[in-house]
Amino acid sequence: MAEPVLEVRGLTRRFGDFTAVSELSFEVEKGEIFGFLGPNGAGKSTTIRMLCGVLAPSSGEARALGRNLFTEADQVRARVGYMSQKSSLLTDLTVAENLRFFGGLYGLEGPRLTSEVEFRLREMQVWEHRDQLVASLSTGERQRVALASATLHRPDILFLDEPTSGVDPLRRRLFWEAMDELVAEGMSILVTTHNLGEADQCDRLAFILGGKLMAYGRPRKLKETLGRQVVELRTERFRELQLAARAQPEVLAAELMGRSVRLSLPGDLEPATLLTRLRDAGFRFEALPSEAPSLEDLFVDLVHRSRVA
Repeated sequence: MAEPVLEVRGLTRRFGDFTAVSELSFEVEKGEIFGFLGPNGAGKSTTIRMLCGVLAPSSGEARALGRNLFTEADQVRARVGYMSQKSSLLTDLTVAENLRFFGGLYGLEGPRLTSEVEFRLREMQVWEHRDQLVASLSTGERQRVALASATLHRPDILFLDEPTSGVDPLRRRLFWEAMDELVAEGMSILVTTHNLGEADQCDRLAFILGGKLMAYGRPRKLKETLGRQVVELRTERFRELQLAARAQPEVLAAELMGRSVRLSLPGDLEPATLLTRLRDAGFRFEALPSEAPSLEDLFVDLVHRSRVA
């Protein structure tokens, strides 16, 4: 089996008495999109800043491309790309000027710089904006320009920290299409996000909560580990039905979703008896066919588990 492009073992970061990241261990394989998922404040950005050399770890190890990421950073840095949550683009320069500036920092010059700038701008679908000031761009356009900037030197590993934060759904989709293009080029991507829809598009995921790794694996396998099924009940009395459902011993969770109640049940349970009991209690509802749990169900379960631990 090929060596992972990124291998993290026991990564920890403390700020005084506060532990922001605790004993994280995971691997990123070549040519995959690896999602680092968790709510705001979970430790995602702290982790990626350590891996990018922006922040020193308190303890732990990390190897990237066969080298120690902390003691051999100079040899690794040229093969790594990084895009932070807040774009580092210079707003008083045009799009093309920004890319030429950052390309120069990567050591690109002459015809190669010109070629890479044009290639990336066309790939990210912002070529038509090349002569516009960055300040005039929408958030989604800026993010795609920032991605073009971070990949000018064709890195082997790309770190993206909440890259689609504040971006509308259409432009978010364009951004992920661009990421697929980068993977097709041979890049490996680690992306932090708290968007569950995005997380489902990743090859593998790591759930982080309170600085600790809570779950790790492929999205489909992670959902299967719950051993649950989900039944949605549509009703006008959704708040009352939620309370009644929570009182039933076989109901693991009952959450509101719009005007529906989403029940989480054991995977081997036949829901008919439960639903009859709720109808006998005076509730009228439409029960949709049971379905496999979503990443949102998994995330809610992990949060509940962390609170009772």
